[in-house]
Amino acid sequence: MPQEQYAHRSAMQSSEGPQVYKVGIYGWRKRCLYFFVLLLMILILVNLAMTIWILKVMNFTIGNPLYFQSARNVTVNILNEKTKVLTRLVTGPQAVEAHSQKFEVKSLSGKLLFSADDNEVVVGAERLRVLGAEGTVFPKSIETPSVRADPFKELR
Repeated sequence: MPQEQYAHRSAMQSSEGPQVYKVGIYGWRKRCLYFFVLLLMILILVNLAMTIWILKVMNFTIGNPLYFQSARNVTVNILNEKTKVLTRLVTGPQAVEAHSQKFEVKSLSGKLLFSADDNEVVVGAERLRVLGAEGTVFPKSIETPSVRADPFKELR
């Protein structure tokens, strides 16, 4: 008789149709998942708060000028994608040095005042004065539309 009941049960189960299995996370696994999500959210909020705090403490702002102060010198390097130095500006107590392919000085209005590269030096000012005691020496010929001396002085 126990075999008949077993056979009867299996026949009933097959006639009921497909069985439905619960898919998902239940019990302690679900609670641990919620705990880890909550912990991750707390860590994100703490990280954001500390980032904002560091920005406030270090006085990082947008749009304000950047000031450098140094007892010896300040060096600014411009790098390319391969971290090779393209341009270097070194300011020290005795001199300002610029190492680049071209150096330009412009007025506030954007007019070129001075430019220098390997091939030429251009002075864009309307008037050039040489104030040295020896004046200037040109080893080759020069061309200019006009040459003037200071008032009441000889042109030499």
